[in-house]
Amino acid sequence: MESNLKCRVCHSKDLKQFLSLGDIPPVNAFLDSSEISQERSYPLTLAYCPSCFLVQLESIVPPEHLFSHYLHLSSGSASNIEHLRNFSEILHARFNITLDTSILEIGSNDGTLLAFFKKYTSHLLGVDPAQNLMQLSQEHAIETLPKFFNSSLALDILKNKGAFDFIIALNVIPHTPDVIDLLEGVYTLLSLRGVLVMEGVYALETILQGEFDTIYHEHVYTFSFHSLISTFKRAKLCIVDVEKIPTQGGSLRIFAQREESASPPSPAVLALLKEEKEKGLTNPLIYQGVGAKVEKFKKDLRNLIEQETKQYGKLIGLGAPARGNVILNYCGLGTQDIEYIIDDTPLKQGKVTPGTHIPVKPWGALAHDNKRTFLLLSWNYKDSFFSKLKKQFSHSRVIIPFPHLEVNSLG
Repeated sequence: MESNLKCRVCHSKDLKQFLSLGDIPPVNAFLDSSEISQERSYPLTLAYCPSCFLVQLESIVPPEHLFSHYLHLSSGSASNIEHLRNFSEILHARFNITLDTSILEIGSNDGTLLAFFKKYTSHLLGVDPAQNLMQLSQEHAIETLPKFFNSSLALDILKNKGAFDFIIALNVIPHTPDVIDLLEGVYTLLSLRGVLVMEGVYALETILQGEFDTIYHEHVYTFSFHSLISTFKRAKLCIVDVEKIPTQGGSLRIFAQREESASPPSPAVLALLKEEKEKGLTNPLIYQGVGAKVEKFKKDLRNLIEQETKQYGKLIGLGAPARGNVILNYCGLGTQDIEYIIDDTPLKQGKVTPGTHIPVKPWGALAHDNKRTFLLLSWNYKDSFFSKLKKQFSHSRVIIPFPHLEVNSLG
């Protein structure tokens, strides 16, 4: 692992550690039972930079160990597919995408999002290093480069394809250790009036509230708006608009342009900077209080699960997302607490969860179960899971970890 002794963006040597989740394996690295003995874990420790307020991992796992073979799919849930469909429609309505519009997506995964843009334009290109997802992109008829996006690749793309009107990066910029190099590549490829659209987990509404389940090795950074502005500026990019969106438990959607040709910032930009200051983002106390919130959650969840297992037996997990594996590993929950987890992603089914080694099964496995308590690990897709449960069970109890730990009775 690479250890970080200074801020990766502003290079300040005054990083402040504020949370450690211990050693956890990469949370998207689902295993066959035969692979358990070779599994590796790595420290998960968060620090913040008092100079630019960037929340970052102290140590990172090389990206090629995390993303070259990837089991998270953009099409893995109906809710995410709908989010991507809505995103394409929002972008089309706001910017009037036409047949001549060119769009590049960084971290294009299985091509789900770019496929939604095909009805507007054919000038589409995906970039994603996951070799195992190339066939899925081809099935969507999306041209995809199986590489990590960086400034060097951007020059090659510029030479072969020209500049792009839109570059989309959904939940990928926070995953990139050399984030400035990535953004410099964006600058290279954006047309003069082109727009970068980014989404990423929002520190102020997740981690700084004690919602620690977005902390894993893929998420090198968790951005506040203050830190995004300073990070983008170093690559000569200017944020011109921002909005809060509910995905991932709380995210920001950012619109940015090349500095020399950027539109004037919207009122939302200044408003969010002001809001962050008022909510204490620049105050060290907000970071120092996170550890106690996280430790209390762990204690409360374990006590709740102990009560439920005594009365109803082992739990069943709902969803096997990365965030769920963070909860399981940090809270020390395993096969002694949870019999199995259901998940709709075929690539995860038949495997076991990283670190906790709980079997992952398809939804059909629930047909023979009754009178159980469920642990909703995909809590950000609560409505979708509740709808499915109500169709199959006349009565069930569901533990929801976030945004507030609670038990819901259905039926």
